[in-house]
Amino acid sequence: MRVRVGAVSYLNARPLVFGLEQGLGAGKVELSYDVPSVLASRMAAGELDVALLPTIELARIPDLVVLPGLAIGSAGPCRSVLLVSRVPLSQIRSVALDPESRTSNALVQVLAKEAWGIAPRFAPGPRDLGLALTEHDAVVRIGDKALFEKLPAGLVAHDLGSAWTTLTRLPFVFALWAARMELLDRETYQLLHDSKRAADPMIDAIAEDYTYGGAQNPEIARSYLRESIRFRFGAPELSGLKSFLAAAARIGLIDAEPDIRIAFSAEERCAV
Repeated sequence: MRVRVGAVSYLNARPLVFGLEQGLGAGKVELSYDVPSVLASRMAAGELDVALLPTIELARIPDLVVLPGLAIGSAGPCRSVLLVSRVPLSQIRSVALDPESRTSNALVQVLAKEAWGIAPRFAPGPRDLGLALTEHDAVVRIGDKALFEKLPAGLVAHDLGSAWTTLTRLPFVFALWAARMELLDRETYQLLHDSKRAADPMIDAIAEDYTYGGAQNPEIARSYLRESIRFRFGAPELSGLKSFLAAAARIGLIDAEPDIRIAFSAEERCAV
């Protein structure tokens, strides 16, 4: 039986799935791509066995376990998760949420309450930046469009990864490999780690090969993968994740902070 694996369709997922794309797990893994919000919906519907899941969904989808060691996160500026504003932070009264996001949409609400001391209205927004800013003071932008698209003059980008680490002194985890325990085996666990290991000496090649909007921007992609995004999930990342989920519960975005179940043995827990 093939394992249905869903990955994020952004540059930041390429190192995690590189080995799979090169043939690791052929015949074992069925790999597909979507934006984070769609991955979450597919996981909740039982259409995926393992997914690079937005972390807020650990509180919304029952009976999930987390694979230790791998994630998409940051410990400072992440560059691809932004709040783009046409007014100063203190004057923001409405925010358009990114339709591709789950975790970042929750993070901006946590930061508004606990870091910036503002209480804007949050509403689903269109993907188009200009259209969203005709109706809102600020817009959440995630993924490749946030990383590669230049902002029009007069707009300010607030990096949400940086804001989180400034507030908490902890890393932030945007997504991690999650699965239903009954559908997870050690072979799949090993394949996902081997996939990332295969990418480690190939980061520059991944950056040079990546295309967004019909263009390649290897300098941006290379510095992003090497300096901005972290792919580990260890003890500091677990602390950051628990802090975020507790904050989301405090402000009513989730019913309660979930217990985070780490797959397999205690020795593998928080492997790096």
